Amino acid sequence: MKAIGLTLVAISTLVVTCHAASPSVEQRYVNHLRELGMYRLAEVYCREQSAADGLTDRERVEMAIELSLVAVSRAHNAPPGDRDHFWQQAFAPLEGWLATADRPFRLLAELQDALNRLNEAEIGRLEQVGYANQAATELVQSRVRSAIANLRSIADTIKLRRRELALGQVSGPADLDERELAGLGRNVSLALARAYREQAFTYTPGSPDRVNALQQAAELLTPLAAALPAVETTWEARVALAKALTELGQVDEGRAAITQWQSEVVPPDIAVELVAADAKLLATAGQIEDGLAMLDASGIAPGSAPSVDLVRLELLVASNSRDSGAIESLLASIRAKHAARYVRQAEALVGQAYGGSDDATTAGGKVLAAEHFYRAGQLPAAIAAYDEAAEMYRDARDRERAFAAERSAAAIVQQRGDYLQAAERFRRLALGSVDRDNSATDHREAILSLATAVKQSGAENSDRAMVNYLELCREHLRHWPAGYTSAEVRWWLAQALAARRQWQATIDVLGELDSASPYFKPSTTLLSTAFRHRVATETDPTKRQALIVEAVSRLQPLVVGSGDQIGWPSAWTDAQRACALELARLQIDGGNSGYAKDMLDAAVVRGQPPPSAEYRAQATPVLAIALVSTGNTAEAIELLRESARAGGNAGSLESLAERLTAQLFEYSQSDVPRRTERAAIGQLLLATLSPEVAGDGTSSWALPADRYRAAAMAAVANDAVARQLYESLVAKYPKNGDLQEEYARLLASANAASDRESALAAFHRIERSTRRGSDRWRRARQARIDLLIQLGRNDEAEKLKALTRLLGNNLDQN
Repeated sequence: MKAIGLTLVAISTLVVTCHAASPSVEQRYVNHLRELGMYRLAEVYCREQSAADGLTDRERVEMAIELSLVAVSRAHNAPPGDRDHFWQQAFAPLEGWLATADRPFRLLAELQDALNRLNEAEIGRLEQVGYANQAATELVQSRVRSAIANLRSIADTIKLRRRELALGQVSGPADLDERELAGLGRNVSLALARAYREQAFTYTPGSPDRVNALQQAAELLTPLAAALPAVETTWEARVALAKALTELGQVDEGRAAITQWQSEVVPPDIAVELVAADAKLLATAGQIEDGLAMLDASGIAPGSAPSVDLVRLELLVASNSRDSGAIESLLASIRAKHAARYVRQAEALVGQAYGGSDDATTAGGKVLAAEHFYRAGQLPAAIAAYDEAAEMYRDARDRERAFAAERSAAAIVQQRGDYLQAAERFRRLALGSVDRDNSATDHREAILSLATAVKQSGAENSDRAMVNYLELCREHLRHWPAGYTSAEVRWWLAQALAARRQWQATIDVLGELDSASPYFKPSTTLLSTAFRHRVATETDPTKRQALIVEAVSRLQPLVVGSGDQIGWPSAWTDAQRACALELARLQIDGGNSGYAKDMLDAAVVRGQPPPSAEYRAQATPVLAIALVSTGNTAEAIELLRESARAGGNAGSLESLAERLTAQLFEYSQSDVPRRTERAAIGQLLLATLSPEVAGDGTSSWALPADRYRAAAMAAVANDAVARQLYESLVAKYPKNGDLQEEYARLLASANAASDRESALAAFHRIERSTRRGSDRWRRARQARIDLLIQLGRNDEAEKLKALTRLLGNNLDQN
């Protein structure tokens, strides 16, 4: 437990030194995990131990303190923006003890709570070094004052408890004996001295407030350092007193005290601390080279003692702040070998030298300044410093460090949320040298940044942003066609192209995905969808048929295999079922309904494991269409009835007619013409309504059979009968929005200009009678725009478009 050191002042160590000769096995184990940075494992272990049966109150408070210390360590190791969460975790385990005045061992929890506040103040101060920030300074001062007040209160309570014990008049819990209270009192005095020293650092150097705080620390430490025999707290007080005398500029007094202490039998770890303190005193006297020589002569290897490394770093900063090479090297060693709390102190030292002045004339110095600005939350200053460092590295032909500085700047720009600038920075970095191993990764970051910018862009800028995104993806594939990022970027590009309904381009991009790629399986579903849309938009019959043949040749092997391995899957995957559905739709469009029937019979009816309810709902109507197209109308009706029953519906003819009509309406909204499928559904709906199937049962339906017959007639292109039926129905049911919209679409599909004018008026009526911004309102508005263009009234169409755009934001909110 000694390895925790005075910086954290681990209260679990203080408790144990009052009670036993050494820390418990559990405490040593948790401390070891903390020092290794294995915070999650340490936290889990503490929680498991705390939940164990049979623990004493003391064991429970010690485990709560250990859990608190894990969070403190994590706070030291976390970026500034993530720390609040860990500080909350540090205070939480102690709340149960603090909430009850006479709870046993409450003093121990109080002391850890005060130390947590002190640690929170210290790390906040360290990362504000180098620039003036009054609000941050006041927050640190407030936390230090709170810690001091709590520590004084604890010290008073200990004195009272010791007096009561001496008089035999104990009023509180008899949890700590005289020896333990005495030891705890010494540790509280150490912590209070540390708090005063921390408070001093929040004041201007040389100011009366700073001197007063340091003197209070020295006054507390002097009797502790003189106590004999010299126990652990005595030596800790001596090291702390040497530091306080250093800050007060009392070099001779400090060095004389160290010389006297070194004449005694000094514990090895304290001997190291005294060497560091003595070197610091020399530095305070301006004897920088003597201090460095003392550290070199001590035989203490760099990386073995954090206190010595920190003093050595301070001396290097003081002696050669314009040449950052040695400083960078030592800082890297500290980062690699010491705990996070020492790293923060080292970074603050360097930050004060390079972030607080214009002396950083080397590129390395600029990087050190940038790192400090970043930790302090000064992101614009950090970006500027990294940019300057990159320029200086380029001038020195240090290519890798130039790229590293540029990458850091780009990452901070990205963190700030300026995604367009971040995309440009990462792109420039990647294209600056495409032969670097990580250049593709940088370009990938550019794509991700631009993707976020696309999502955030307004409606007016989204199209241009998406075009830039597509070009960036294509640029990536040109420069790194076979790199480890290419498959992912190819998949992103395909998805973006599909979103823009560029189906042939989507097919081409997906064709370059290797079957070993992790994106190959999900790409098969998109590929099948792209083929269906591409086929549906091809007007040339020869090209259309060629596309269907190509689609089958590429998609069919994904379902049934190829070569000697052809056969239905023994276990269907979601991707295979998706391909089967799209192949069936393509073959129905191509006039090969028998193929579609066999494919979906295998996927939907016989395939194992059974398909999901969502897939069955999508595939069953297509299978029914294939059955109707192959002359199996009765089987199709029964299939749909079974599907209705499986969905909890009674499977009545009325509900079947409603489902088929809803399917027709869905097909009519599709951007892809679904004429073949609509015709088959129409035939099926007519068969359902026929006297042979329905008899006279339709007389009890909520809507007359003519409502469904009208939709069926429109689907099979019998427009004359459909129109006659709709005219009667819309007059009878003027508030039925579905009927009004279906009739308007029927009029809009006619060739006569007069019918389209009637459709225009019908859609206008639908708009006026529908809530603005609803799906039906949007469809009616778009239909009006399309009809105006078809009728050659382009000026009116443009005005309506402009009005719709102006309404856009309000519509989205609705």
